[in-house]
Amino acid sequence: MAYDMIKTVLQAEALAKQSEEAAKQQAQSILDSARETAASLEKAAVEQAQNEAKLILTEAHYTADGLRKQAESLADLREKKVIADTEKRYDEAIRAVIDHLTD
Repeated sequence: MAYDMIKTVLQAEALAKQSEEAAKQQAQSILDSARETAASLEKAAVEQAQNEAKLILTEAHYTADGLRKQAESLADLREKKVIADTEKRYDEAIRAVIDHLTD
């Protein structure tokens, strides 16, 4: 009878040890899966941030390029206006020179 009791206790201990080992393996599997998921999410977040940064840089480049082109266009228009205004005053300037020379 004592043998049966000891045998039952030993079997229960062996079963508990097996269950504990299975639980450890399952926990390790869950941890490994969680680490893989975390790494995958981290990689996706980094890629998304890089893509957003590239998009922002591209938009900034296009904006800067557009502003530069607008400034160049405005400078050209101002130059043409100055030339046109100067050309309008040629006759007046020539008259002033002739008047000064004849005085």
